[in-house]
Amino acid sequence: MSELLYELKQFAPKSNYRCRLLSMYSATIALADDSCLEVMIDHGRKCQLERTAFYEIVLQSYLFLGFPRMLEAAKHLSVKWPSNIKGVELHEISPTESESWFNSGVELCQKVYADNYLPLKHKVESFAPEIFRWMIVEGYGKVLSRPGLTSIERELAVVSCLIVENRPTQLHSHIRGALNVGADVALVQQVVEDSRLFGGEGCEYAQCIIDGLKI
Repeated sequence: MSELLYELKQFAPKSNYRCRLLSMYSATIALADDSCLEVMIDHGRKCQLERTAFYEIVLQSYLFLGFPRMLEAAKHLSVKWPSNIKGVELHEISPTESESWFNSGVELCQKVYADNYLPLKHKVESFAPEIFRWMIVEGYGKVLSRPGLTSIERELAVVSCLIVENRPTQLHSHIRGALNVGADVALVQQVVEDSRLFGGEGCEYAQCIIDGLKI
C-alpha cells in the first residue's frame, strides 16, 4: 500500500484532470483505504474542484460498491473536507418526485445503453423484474440523474471502481455507456491507463474492450 500511496501522490494528469481525478477518487472508494481517499481529495482541492463533485462520487458508489463502503467514504469526506450544508430533513417521497425519478431514469438508461436498452430490459426482467425496476428508479433516476456531475464523469467514475472490483460484464456495459453519453475513446483510454496503478485483471479486461472498439 505504501508504494500505491506514493504513486497516487505523484498523480498529476495534464489533460482532462477533473474527470480523471474524480475517476481515481471513485477507484479509491472501492479500495476502502482512508489514506488513498485522502490523497485524491488533496489533489482535487489543489486543482480547485468543488466538494460537491466528490460528494456525488460518494453517493453513487453504493450502486456499485454497496452501502458499507459508501458510508465509510462519506464519513471520511465529512472529516477531511467538512461541509456547511445542513442535512436534508426526512420526509415522504412525493408522487412528483417518484415520477421524476422514473422518467429521468428511463431517459438516462436508454442513453447509456443505446441499442442495448431493450435487450437489457428483457434479459433482466426475465430473471428478476424487480431489479430492472430498481435500476431505473433507484439507479439511473434517483442517483445517476442528480445534478453535480456530467453523465460522462459519472460513467467514467463507475468504470474506475469496476476496474478495481474486476467486474467484466459491468465494465463492458459502462465503457460503452461512457461512449454513448459523449466520452471519446481517448478519454476512456486515459481513465483505464490511470487505473493501472491499482493493478489487477480488471484493468487488462478494460483495455481489451477498448482495443476491440478501436478495430
